[in-house]
Amino acid sequence: MATVAYSRVDERPVATSGSGRLVTSFVGALVFAVVFLNAADFRGDTGEEFSVHWQIYLRLLICAVCGGTGILLVSKSYRAFLTFPGFLITLLIAWIGVTLPFSVDRTYSLAAYVSLGAVAMLIPAAMQILGGYRYLMIVAAGLVTFIVGSWIAYLVFPEIGIFKEQITQTEVLERMGGLGHPNELGLYSAFTTVLFAVLGYGRRLSYLIVVPAMLLSLVTLVVCFSRTSMGITLVGLLVVYRKELFTQQTVIATLLLAILAIPPIFVVAGTGGFDWLVGDALEKLSKSGTADELTTATGRTDIWAYAIQRIGEQPLHGYGYMTARFVMEKYSYHCHNIVLNMCLNTGVIGGMTLLSMVLYFVYAIYHDPRYEVDGLVAVILAGGLIDGLLFAAVPSAAVLIWFSALLWRQLDMQFDPPQPKTL
Repeated sequence: MATVAYSRVDERPVATSGSGRLVTSFVGALVFAVVFLNAADFRGDTGEEFSVHWQIYLRLLICAVCGGTGILLVSKSYRAFLTFPGFLITLLIAWIGVTLPFSVDRTYSLAAYVSLGAVAMLIPAAMQILGGYRYLMIVAAGLVTFIVGSWIAYLVFPEIGIFKEQITQTEVLERMGGLGHPNELGLYSAFTTVLFAVLGYGRRLSYLIVVPAMLLSLVTLVVCFSRTSMGITLVGLLVVYRKELFTQQTVIATLLLAILAIPPIFVVAGTGGFDWLVGDALEKLSKSGTADELTTATGRTDIWAYAIQRIGEQPLHGYGYMTARFVMEKYSYHCHNIVLNMCLNTGVIGGMTLLSMVLYFVYAIYHDPRYEVDGLVAVILAGGLIDGLLFAAVPSAAVLIWFSALLWRQLDMQFDPPQPKTL
């Protein structure tokens, strides 16, 4: 899979004059707004059905400004959308546009489609203007702001920050949601943990900042009780530190330990000695207190079966971009898998385009490792197997990170802190 690399001169920040610094600051503010404001919910769980309110208008305004800025800076970005792998973004957005007339809610799909296209327009230009290090620092700032704001909401404004989840007909579980759904907060915490691990790797940021940020995000993971996010955080960290962890010595030691441990484990398991232990552990990890919740992937097996059935009914154009919330209303509002979700929304062609991005990442992480983005991508890839965490009605951190990582190698982004100029 060949990529087109751009000159490193193009990637350097353009803040060499007063106007250049103004453009850099403005573009950085837009990236921050996409990460933080496009995800933050300052109203809390109102118990209402979907409605248009001031936060929706604010997010749409942010996307509109991103799109307008992206158009003004198109000279910096158009090539990225015409060559591989950035062309996959162009193909996906173009196909989503083709499916709009078939949407079950055209207004909703159109608004989500325009928002996606507008944010996508800004990303390659923003990456080249800010440079790789500054770009990721701004993303990190947006993530941390979301988490800090969530703790303020949770502790000071519980009517906003506490999410009440109906587990059974009589039982309600209270979880930390902060400025969003607990699962979204968990995803942001996963991104934050992995990204600050990256920034601490090679001392690109002081440990006096890295360690508190990672501890804050890890504590948030536990309090919001997003089990998926806990797992994908571990996956992301393993990818970041894979060179140190998966040496020849550690692999051999792990194999030897497995050889020694597996026979007695099988002997004990054959006598039923682990049955009570496994059952008890599963019950403690579940929300409802029953092991069945986890052995069926929290009901996802039923959701996937229903989603595949609905995809089979509209395989070509799907039901419209971001309309899974209507089609899957009785099944958690989405397919709990990013490829199935895209197939449901835009048909098999859209799903295969997204799958092509997934395959590109798997190939690139192995053959052209870039630890500064690979861990973040691994978070999305691992979480995307069992959750629909990538695309949303208004793009926020997940989409921005996904598209940015897709373009990272293509634009030959560098991850070194900017050096002071000598006179």
